[in-house]
Amino acid sequence: MQLPPISRSVSMQQKSGVFTFGDSNTDTGAYFSGLGMIFGAPNGRTYFNRPSGRLCDGRLIIDFLCESLNSDYLTPYLEPLGANFRYGANFAFSGAATSPRFKPFSLDVQVLQFIHFRNRSPELISKGYRDLVSEKDFKDALYIMDIGQNDLAGSFEHLSYDEVIEKIPSIIDEIDYAIQGIYQHGGRNFWVHNTGPLGCLPRELSITEKKESDFDERGCLKHLNEAAKEFNKQLKALCEKLRSDLEDSTMVYVDIYSIKYDLFANAGTYGKGFN
Repeated sequence: MQLPPISRSVSMQQKSGVFTFGDSNTDTGAYFSGLGMIFGAPNGRTYFNRPSGRLCDGRLIIDFLCESLNSDYLTPYLEPLGANFRYGANFAFSGAATSPRFKPFSLDVQVLQFIHFRNRSPELISKGYRDLVSEKDFKDALYIMDIGQNDLAGSFEHLSYDEVIEKIPSIIDEIDYAIQGIYQHGGRNFWVHNTGPLGCLPRELSITEKKESDFDERGCLKHLNEAAKEFNKQLKALCEKLRSDLEDSTMVYVDIYSIKYDLFANAGTYGKGFN
């Protein structure tokens, strides 16, 4: 998988710290650790060859990124056994959204978990604990945000297209609030994923009422993809604003939509697994 240029520059560092916030696109096992619910395949079956806590059959984008950074795969924050947080932690949770707030495990709750981790980790290190993040490493770490897909998809279950579009600014506000909260607690390097083409997801294709004119030339639902594009447009504008507002910070906006749409549009060129 081709990663944006920043990953190649950051990868020169040894064991760079990474903190992630989001949903199933980034969840490396929090859903299982937090709820104790075992789900079946795919669950990492083609790469890890064991239950991996992932809602895919191999690695997630975050796994490839950690490999690029010469870092271990991220341990879910909620993992109670054998956790190693020396190089960061994963707060992402399958099914998470930005709202409603204070609902396990919404984005604001993930940030509150991070703040608790941020405050306790240096304190415990001073007492001799290992496998935690040092004070300096919090500032040098990469903070990844990948959320919004469930907000949009869930909204289409009870709102019209126009109503979903009207709701997007409130979703963006929650992401803004989360990034600002992390910045206030020392985060300086941000990597923000936009959302993928919702109209190409098998789940949406199977449950959404549709007619032939609803599809684009690739067989994806046009109105869902248009909503995703509008969300991405506003998210990119937020990143551009924060890039100038947050002093001494790095803000990278990653176009995951184009990467994933290319997978759907040109599935045959990526091997048997995408057919």
